[in-house]
Amino acid sequence: MPSILFINRVYPPETGATGRVLEYAARGFFDAGWKVSVLTSAGELSKPGVSLQDGVEVVRIGTLFSKDNFILRTAGYAWMIPSFLLCALTMRRADVVVTMTDPPMLSVIGPVLKLIKGSVLIHWAQDLYPEAAEEVGIFKKEGIISRILGFLSSRSLGAHDLTISVGRCMQERLARKGVPASRIRVLTNTGLERNIHPIKRGKSLFRERYGIGEEFVVMYSGNMGRAHEFGTIIEAARILKEREEHAVLFLFVGSGSEEFSTRQSVERLGLENVRFLPSQSFENLSESLGMGDLHLVTMRKGMEGVVVPSKFYGVMAAGRATLFVGSPLSEVGRVIEQQKIGEVIDVGDAQEMASVILNYRDHPDKLEEEGRRARELILVEDFLPSLIKEAGKVQLSQ
Repeated sequence: MPSILFINRVYPPETGATGRVLEYAARGFFDAGWKVSVLTSAGELSKPGVSLQDGVEVVRIGTLFSKDNFILRTAGYAWMIPSFLLCALTMRRADVVVTMTDPPMLSVIGPVLKLIKGSVLIHWAQDLYPEAAEEVGIFKKEGIISRILGFLSSRSLGAHDLTISVGRCMQERLARKGVPASRIRVLTNTGLERNIHPIKRGKSLFRERYGIGEEFVVMYSGNMGRAHEFGTIIEAARILKEREEHAVLFLFVGSGSEEFSTRQSVERLGLENVRFLPSQSFENLSESLGMGDLHLVTMRKGMEGVVVPSKFYGVMAAGRATLFVGSPLSEVGRVIEQQKIGEVIDVGDAQEMASVILNYRDHPDKLEEEGRRARELILVEDFLPSLIKEAGKVQLSQ
C-alpha cells in the first residue's frame, strides 16, 4: 500500500480554503487505497495530537499563529516551518510527501525530507511566494528579503519531483522561476464544489432571511484579502447610485484584511446600495451563493499567476455568471473568455463595470445561459483523479 503525507497549516475542522481542498484530496487518496497522513496545526476548533478522520491520520502541532496580530501571525508562520520539519522527521517515512503553500515558503522543507527520508516530493502550489508578498507590498520588489526568499523558493522547487500548479498563468510563472516544464502539472481546484447546487435566481431562502427583496444582487463572496481589488467595485456602486439605479444591490459576504477599509469607503461615500454579511459555512453555500444574480471575482494588478481565486469555482457550481475584475491573462480571465461564462474588465474601469452590470440586469437570458454553461463545465472538471495518477507515477519512479 503506497503512503502519502500532506503538510499544510489548516485542515478541517479548522477553516480555510486550502484545508477544504486538502480534505477532499486526502479522502480521495484514502478511497483509492493509499495510506494517508496529514501534518497540520491545531487552532480554535482542534487540539494538538493525533486523530483519525475518515481513515486519514491527522497529526496536529501547536503554533503561535494569530489571525488578529500581524507580529504574532508573522512569527507563527516562521515558527511553523521548522516545527513541521521536525515533526515530519519523527513520523514514519511516507513514499510521497506533498507540501502546500500555507504557511508561505513551506516548500523549503521538502529537500530535507528527501535527503533524510528518501521520500518523493510534490509541491502543490496554491500561490507563489515571495511573489505574493511583493505584489501586495509586504516586501520590496528586488529587495534583499525578496531576493533571499526567491532564491530559496526556486532552489527548493527545483528539488521537487513534481510541482502542481492551480492555473496556466501560475505554470508560466513557475517556469520563469526555473522549474523544468516536464515537472509541472496544471490541476485547477475543481471538484469539491459539487455539493453546491444552483438555486433559481431570486428564490434563495437567504434573501428572505437577510431582508433582500427583488433587487438585482451583484455579489462578492469569500475572503476579502490583500490579493483582491475592491476599489473598482466601490466606484461602480457610486456611479450606479448617482444614476439612481436603486434596484442594484452590491452584497459582500465574507471577511478579511480589506473588509475594514472597504466598509470605511462605503460609509464615507454614503452608499446605501452596498451591504455586508458575515461569512457562511460550506454547508450553506448553495443558499448563500444563490442570493447573487451576478457574482464578482477580483484580483489586484500583478497577481496573475501568483494566486488563482478558488471562489470562482464555487460560483460556477452555483450556476452563476462571473464578472471578473482583473487580467484576461489570469486563469479566471482565460476560462471566462474561452468558455463564455461571464465578462472580464480591467482593474479601475468602474464605468465599464457599471455598464456591464446593467446589461446583465436587462438581459436575464444572458445570465441564465452563462450560468448554465458554467455549471455544466464544473461538473466535468475534477482535479482528484489526475492528482492521484500523478502521485502514483512519481511514487513508482523512486
